[in-house]
Amino acid sequence: MAEHDTKPEVVTTEAPELKTRRYTVGYIRDWKTHNRATSITLKGAWLDDAGFETGTPLRVRVMPGCLILTAQELPPAPPPEPEIMQTLKKVCKLSARKQRQVTDLIEVISKPQR
Repeated sequence: MAEHDTKPEVVTTEAPELKTRRYTVGYIRDWKTHNRATSITLKGAWLDDAGFETGTPLRVRVMPGCLILTAQELPPAPPPEPEIMQTLKKVCKLSARKQRQVTDLIEVISKPQR
């Protein structure tokens, strides 16, 4: 049985920005079926440093004896809704189609004229 509170061993390689961490594969128990499931828990500030901040989508590529974890870029945040649209939503009940039409109109009239 693997220890639950193991700490990673940090080994510095030739390049100072590369560090190797050693973990032991453990397991978790599914309390409903009482079956074991293989488990690896990664945690530490080094994940943030490597670009794996909380909420970052993660891509996992699986090969025999190898896992490659890649942080994916978050989609860009939607542009802020114009104040006039917020006001209109409070005052009137606009359908999604009408909201798009008003937004399109706002974009047209807010462009600088030649």
